[in-house]
Amino acid sequence: MSLIAATASAREPVAAEVRLHKGRPTIFIDGVPNPLPTYNPRDWEREAFKTTIGRFFQHDMAAYILSISRATGEKGYWTSRFWAGDAIGSTPQAEASFSVDEQAEHVLAKDPDAFLIVRFPVVAPQSWCELHPDQLVVTEDGERHDVVSLASEAFNDAARRFCTAVVQYCESRPWSSRLIGYANFTVSEGTHPPLLGHMLFDHSPLMLARWRAFLKHKYGTAEALRQAHGDAGLTFESTAVPTDKLRRSVPEVSALLYWQNACDNQPLRDYLELTRDLFHRQFTAMTEGTGTATDRKRFYLYDSLKLSMLGWSNYGFFEPGYSWQLAYASDRAGSGHMNVSRLMSARGFDGLITPHGYQARGMGGVYEPEGSVDSVVLRGKYFLTEMDTRTYCQADNDRYGSARDAREFAAITWRNVATGLTRGFNSYLFDLCSDWYAADAIHEVIGRQVEVIRRSVDWPHETMPGIAMILDDAAVLETNGSGNFFNEAILWEWKMGLARCGVPFRIYLLEDLALDTFPEHRVFYFPNLFRVDEERLALLRRKVFRDGHVVLWGPGSGISDGRRICPADAAGKLLKDAPPESPRRLTGFAFHPLEWSNYPRRTLIARFDHPITKGLAASTVIGGPLPYGPLLFPSDGTSLGLAWTRMGRNRSGLAVKTFGEGARGAYAGSDPLGEGDWASVFTTAVPVPAAVWRNLARFAGAHVYAETDDVVMADRSVVALHSMQSGEKVVALPGRFKVTDLVAGKVHAEACDQIRFALDAPDTRVFLLTSP
Repeated sequence: MSLIAATASAREPVAAEVRLHKGRPTIFIDGVPNPLPTYNPRDWEREAFKTTIGRFFQHDMAAYILSISRATGEKGYWTSRFWAGDAIGSTPQAEASFSVDEQAEHVLAKDPDAFLIVRFPVVAPQSWCELHPDQLVVTEDGERHDVVSLASEAFNDAARRFCTAVVQYCESRPWSSRLIGYANFTVSEGTHPPLLGHMLFDHSPLMLARWRAFLKHKYGTAEALRQAHGDAGLTFESTAVPTDKLRRSVPEVSALLYWQNACDNQPLRDYLELTRDLFHRQFTAMTEGTGTATDRKRFYLYDSLKLSMLGWSNYGFFEPGYSWQLAYASDRAGSGHMNVSRLMSARGFDGLITPHGYQARGMGGVYEPEGSVDSVVLRGKYFLTEMDTRTYCQADNDRYGSARDAREFAAITWRNVATGLTRGFNSYLFDLCSDWYAADAIHEVIGRQVEVIRRSVDWPHETMPGIAMILDDAAVLETNGSGNFFNEAILWEWKMGLARCGVPFRIYLLEDLALDTFPEHRVFYFPNLFRVDEERLALLRRKVFRDGHVVLWGPGSGISDGRRICPADAAGKLLKDAPPESPRRLTGFAFHPLEWSNYPRRTLIARFDHPITKGLAASTVIGGPLPYGPLLFPSDGTSLGLAWTRMGRNRSGLAVKTFGEGARGAYAGSDPLGEGDWASVFTTAVPVPAAVWRNLARFAGAHVYAETDDVVMADRSVVALHSMQSGEKVVALPGRFKVTDLVAGKVHAEACDQIRFALDAPDTRVFLLTSP
């Protein structure tokens, strides 16, 4: 045993757990809250590890993330020393090219007081796949992939045992006295690998058997199955796994309506529900295997549950020569990510660790974690974001929003740090494949950021009443299964509109509304609440339709009752020419009969005397070229925008309707607003521009921090502004505060209700607000 290992083993193991501290989920180590500035060095090669991590010891980082390295001789990077063939155990079965033990000893030799976090993925090694070809995916093209089927209980059992083996090995090491937690990167970071390229259906014999068993359990009789699937000859023994309609010819896919009656897409609904159940089983196998492997107090984080990424196309972004497709299967739903709020209370689950969104992450962009950060924080769980900011120091320095010089690095990373501070999560610097942080100027920035992160443990965190985007992660069931609409209405909405309107926003799951901890907001945006039922309506009446809130409904809101998207007569015959009732129940608007086609959506603002449209440019247009349908247009309320639609019909593309005393921002009374006082706004197109969001927020009585379309972040204690546009900036505060410039480390004003400063772009300014 080395001297370092002997010293570490002589110390009592630390105890680490997640608790709330000043409103923020925080890691407590031996009972003391720690803001945990953390670094993950390049880990796959010894000298690169020592070089990259060596640059960070000067900052006295609290923790370092180490990796379970691959086994020598196994194929594939993510293979493990603890799993070969059917043999899984905490005794290594192979040598490592660069072991976690060597990583830990090097860190503790340089910084004996550092804390350690171990990261590992869960991947079946090639040797296991070769033994179990019957457990692998078969695509609808008939190709067997070296990817384990979600239907594989054999893999779930192996994954559970593997997670336990990794933890037990680490806990047996002399350096485990400094070990505080584990980062389980799950299977392909939570995405079922075939969905990276939008291969939705698994046609393996294993999945076929699970499919038939699922249908038999759900429907009970062949007659019920036939009626649901619209096939008079169907039996449980003859039914096959569906094929993907989105992979048919361009004319066929173009004619495939986005919103669907159950009679038109029930096989898809059933398959996605089966996929959900299988993913939940796999995920809980990993959390149980990880979180129950030791009695020591540790925290357990997982790279998964990325619901803010609804609409993402992985290969469409990453793979050279792979085009973003005209229609593609939703990778979240196809990976089983529906009703995931249930998983956040799983045994062994303490939170998430995910990268941040890759689109628009560089200068002028937005720092948004891929995982469901606000839902996790709301539940008192910990969230750690992988801040892999590429820089000019690397050879390939023009990818993924790389900082092109030291000023850009400062602007990007201060924006990122400020986002975490104001949203209640933490970030860690990460070096994947190059020496990204080799410049002294970069470390001057990092050093100051570490100081600020350490101080932040004393700052109260409280979400300010702003804009809440509410996601239904099962919404795809009412559709043809494509992710294209979600990409417009969710991903690009928070990048282009919400982040730039000068009002803080959060992204929640629908189930979060039922929590007692759900914070007050002024505007609620439902981009994909397609299904209406009494339970959901009751929740909305209790939490949303009240207190002067403004609700923005995305296209298709309420279009389905779970079975059909248009009325039916007593015999069940669809009445396609009748006005739909379901969206009226949800939104309060009456609607024209559906127009049964896919069509691009654009709305020109046509009335400028309402608070929602006052001051907007005459050229303001909501929407874009993506076609989807059927088309749903409100037929009453106050019309604010003209929809440019099929045949030039005069349809309202943006309408508002008030109930009770209406919106808080327009209320002139003295009595408190309460139940039934709200305003409903329906848009037939997305994305919505930042200026419209700002007016919606003002109409709802939210505080507007900035009018300049810059990226603004805020909570009770911190406010920040990120911009690529030089000039004078004004940040209006929701009260009078002492303001400290956290980047410069000096007092900006002893008492003020607005922060006025000249910004030399690119830059991010971050301010601490305290009592004057």
